[in-house]
Amino acid sequence: WCLPRPLGGGPAVRLAHGVLNRAGRPLGRDRRTKMRPPVPTEADVAADLFFAVFADANEIGMLPHVERTARSAGARIAWIVELWTPQLAQASDYLRQLSGFDHVIVSNRAVVEAVGRITGVPCTYLPMAIDTDRYAPPGPDTPARTVDVASWGRRFTGTHDPLVRAMADHELFYHFDTLRGPWTLIDHAEHRLEQARLLQRTRYSIVYRINDEEGRIGRTGGDESLTNRYFEALAAGTIMLGTAPESVEWHDCFPWEDAIVPIPVPAPDIVRTIRELDRDAARLERARRAAVTTFLSRHDWAHRWRDVLALVGMEPHPRLVDRLDHLGSRLADWETRAPT
Repeated sequence: WCLPRPLGGGPAVRLAHGVLNRAGRPLGRDRRTKMRPPVPTEADVAADLFFAVFADANEIGMLPHVERTARSAGARIAWIVELWTPQLAQASDYLRQLSGFDHVIVSNRAVVEAVGRITGVPCTYLPMAIDTDRYAPPGPDTPARTVDVASWGRRFTGTHDPLVRAMADHELFYHFDTLRGPWTLIDHAEHRLEQARLLQRTRYSIVYRINDEEGRIGRTGGDESLTNRYFEALAAGTIMLGTAPESVEWHDCFPWEDAIVPIPVPAPDIVRTIRELDRDAARLERARRAAVTTFLSRHDWAHRWRDVLALVGMEPHPRLVDRLDHLGSRLADWETRAPT
């Protein structure tokens, strides 16, 4: 790991950092984030691969702080998780800092051509993935799905309120966010474990596409991507209710029937929809099996890491091979076990 540390200080430090960034741009100085360089360690030796993951283009500003480590690597790959077409012009000077890389990966197909042109580096689309070994249930009938509906993040009053009323009337159990505003994650691994185990016990999850949320198109320009919520819900074998982008990547990643059961935005009759779906247990079981088996075969992070290495001609490490073999064993178990 080679992670710059946050730079302390109050408003004066932030102001000075911003002034320095603006003053350096006409001189060709790379714009950088407000971070301290990482402390050198004995592990700072020439690596076969320097792999940088950026939540958004602004985080590319950390690169100048680790330039020595990046340049000494045999190959360099960057993955930008969130980048939308309207952001390209403002982020172009960040993107140009990737000009010395061997490959750039993005998770929004709409920006592939532009990122390749700005950086001068081959650019590839790869969808997100998940720790499928953690999220996939042990088997088709375990554990028992005792949570009726779960929802995180993006939601609409017209869908949410009927579910709250149904829970108040003891018709179903509905798990949803009850806090708003800044919060601190105590432990990211515990958070993912808790979410995975909850979704394994959930029958239905609600996931709406990004641009259904009011005001989002101003940020995305209408671009759509396959967000983490799709991967979390489907890997755990829930029946997903919501909306999906009409895109090549959606149909490629989730090609089975009922990968999502469409509902309106909002869906005031959602409780009735759930009751109707409950009448067709065989349909629900087919959808759950298709979701979990597809994820075990295609959408674990091990599958993506194999794709990343292939971009620069690197062979999988034995530990990656072991992980893929383990997923294959779990897939075979799911395919041979009949549900109760």
